[in-house]
Amino acid sequence: MRTVGCQGNKRPWRGTTMLAVLFLLFICSEFLSSWALGQEPDRVEDATSQTVRPKMGLPELIVLALKQNPGLSAVRKEVEVADQGILAAKGEHFGRINVEVSDFTYGPDNLPLAMKSLVVEQGRIERDGAGEHNNNLFSFGGTISIPLYTGGRITNQAKVEELGKELASHRVAHTRDELIFNVASVYYSILKIQDFIRATQKSKEQLRESKRVVHRRFSVGKAAKVDVLKVNTRLAAVEQLLIRFLNAQKVLYGVLEVLLGENVGVSHFVVSGDLRTTPNVLSQPLTLQQAQQQALRQRPELLMVKKEVEMQEKRISIRFAEHLPNISVKAQAQGVTGDNSKLFAQQFAGIFLSVPLFAGGTIDAKVSQERLQFTKLRHTFTQLTLSVTQEVQAAHLNMQEAQQRIVAAQAAVDEGKEVLRIEAMKVREGKSIIENLLDAQTAQLQAEQNYSAAVADYQIQLMALKKAIGQIEVQG
Repeated sequence: MRTVGCQGNKRPWRGTTMLAVLFLLFICSEFLSSWALGQEPDRVEDATSQTVRPKMGLPELIVLALKQNPGLSAVRKEVEVADQGILAAKGEHFGRINVEVSDFTYGPDNLPLAMKSLVVEQGRIERDGAGEHNNNLFSFGGTISIPLYTGGRITNQAKVEELGKELASHRVAHTRDELIFNVASVYYSILKIQDFIRATQKSKEQLRESKRVVHRRFSVGKAAKVDVLKVNTRLAAVEQLLIRFLNAQKVLYGVLEVLLGENVGVSHFVVSGDLRTTPNVLSQPLTLQQAQQQALRQRPELLMVKKEVEMQEKRISIRFAEHLPNISVKAQAQGVTGDNSKLFAQQFAGIFLSVPLFAGGTIDAKVSQERLQFTKLRHTFTQLTLSVTQEVQAAHLNMQEAQQRIVAAQAAVDEGKEVLRIEAMKVREGKSIIENLLDAQTAQLQAEQNYSAAVADYQIQLMALKKAIGQIEVQG
């Protein structure tokens, strides 16, 4: 009876113990599952939020590049440098005022004759023949120089600096256009690679399905061993192709990160977009002649060379001004005293005229040098004009060619899908050989890649045409 009673009293403890064990197992399972995923149970949300990267389209990437690219920031500083050059050039008009103060102490054994004490009596300077020397001499004074006429040198130099600022502004525009085009090119290349990856992954899944079908037919004696090997070989080739595309995508991301002014290998964004939904026309369609004429009016490179030509004209005038006289107002005041001397002061003021009579031909040589540089810039401008015209033509033709490739590639994709569907059905029904299916899959993959490449090339050439015209922009 005691035994029965004891057993009856232990049953509630057994139930409670089992519940406690189950509760502990539940808690441990939650912790272990979280630990296996590499995160703590109470930090799931934080860990997830840290891995979320924003998706960025082309407009957002361009805005970020224009803000962070160090190369563009460096070129923008040239405008500020030019501002300071203008201030410095215009400041030459106001002349200069200098103040000079000196205090010399000499030893008794090395005093020159001029250092003997001076005695001033009734406005007359007399030397102390007794040889009482000044051990300390103190001098002070100031000079003023104001240019009245320099042959236009100062005015032309200020104009050169102002033109230099305009040149720097055009250089900023040129660098900006190049940056936008490079970002757009890499962006569309990434979208193209993403399409390649999707198409290759799709082909990989199709080959796996074909492999399953061939293995099943081989197991029942309806397919040869060589068919299995052919599918495996093709599957391995597609897997290698996929690895290449994934690596190319990482490389392109690195290039884009450099353009955005970020550290390579630490992507804080994901490129988003679809080649099939990107705009594919100019905001205002132009003929080739219209595009070329517009490019000659607004290309930053041409505007830069034009400013260089204008600056060179002013430099010729600056060099020629060395032939002309200089007129300036100058004044000077100076005082000298010592420990055994009274104050000796002198001052003068007047208008000074300086006329160059002979310089050994250096002035003429400098003028000729600047004129030759001017002729060189004119030839450079002519050559650049021809290059811009040809660049617009090439971009225009390349865009048309890519547009035609899109039409042809789209037709090939549609036909390839139908051929692949038919060949896959035949293989499943045992009415076709595996080579036909593999060829159809290869052709379909190539057709999809050709289509994505054509669309990406068209978008890149469209941006190239905009850059060649000088109106590159991206609409968000």
